[in-house]
Amino acid sequence: MKIVIYNDELRSEMQMYLALSHKYDVEIAQDVDDLMNLLAEHAADLTFLDLAIDEDNSAEKSVFELAEQIMTRFPKIKVVGICDDDDPDLKAIAAHQGIPEVITRPIKNRELLKVVEKSKK
Repeated sequence: MKIVIYNDELRSEMQMYLALSHKYDVEIAQDVDDLMNLLAEHAADLTFLDLAIDEDNSAEKSVFELAEQIMTRFPKIKVVGICDDDDPDLKAIAAHQGIPEVITRPIKNRELLKVVEKSKK
C-alpha cells in the first residue's frame, strides 16, 4: 500500500511517518505541487491531507478545493483529513465535502493504523 502525507504540522507528520513507514510505502509531500506529483507518479492508495493548511501554502486553493481535485483526478485514492482536536466543525465540513474519515491531532498511532487498515478493505 502506498500512502502520501501532506501535513503542515511537522511533529504529527513525523509521528505519522514513523508509525506507518515500517509496514507501508510512505511519502511526505512538501507542497501542493509535490503532493499532486507524488499521487500521480507513485499510484498512491491513500493520502492524508491536513485540513488546517494555511491557504497561502496551498497555491491559492482552499484545502477542500484541493481535496476535490484529488478525488476527481484520482478517484481510487482515499482521502483522509487531519485536523486539530479543538476544531470539531471541521470534521462536519469535511464529511460534507466528501471526506468522511478525519483523524485529529494529537494523532494517536492506534487510530492512524485503524484508518489505514480500514482503507485497505
